[in-house]
Parts: sequence; structure tokens; C-alpha cells
Amino acid sequence: MEKINFNLSHNDLRQYFAGIVTGEDVKNNKPAPDIYLHALDIAKVNKNEAVIFEDAPNGVESGLNAGIDVVLVPDQVMPSEEITKKVTVVKTLADAIPLFE
Repeated sequence: MEKINFNLSHNDLRQYFAGIVTGEDVKNNKPAPDIYLHALDIAKVNKNEAVIFEDAPNGVESGLNAGIDVVLVPDQVMPSEEITKKVTVVKTLADAIPLFE
């Protein structure tokens, strides 16, 4: 958590987050949906008001298990075609900007 707070503060991003949730805050880790459901609770938003950005197969599955839209920005391991058919895939975070305009 210390590293997360440092990175957000150092890059002047902390103000954009209603809260921070890590694997330490939930009983079941990804691909269980717990972390995202807890984040929704903290942010006080519904599933249909949220979008998850993920870079890993377990995270994508976790988001889908939570019933939240997922945007995949692949890192090293591309999830199976079965999973990628259920999400939006972009090469970079910058490529996701038009999705919200």
C-alpha cells in the first residue's frame, strides 16, 4: 500500500481516487470478484457505472466474475480468445480514451 500511495502522490494522481483496495483488503484474491466488489462499495457506485482496466488474465476473469465491464491492456500474457471476446482490448491506456469520449 505504501508503494501505491507513493506512486499516486508522486504523479499527482491521488485526488482522482475515492479509495484504494489491495489484495490485503479482501478474503479471496483474483480471479474471485471480491476486490472489485469491495472497490465498488468504497466508491459507492454500481457495476454499470464502473469500468475495470486490467493487464492480466486473472484480473480480467475477476472483473467479469464481478459483472463489471473490462478493458484489457495486455501486458505479457494474453488471455484466451474465449475471454477476450467478452472484453474490450486496447494496446495502450491511451487507446482507451476514445471509448469514453
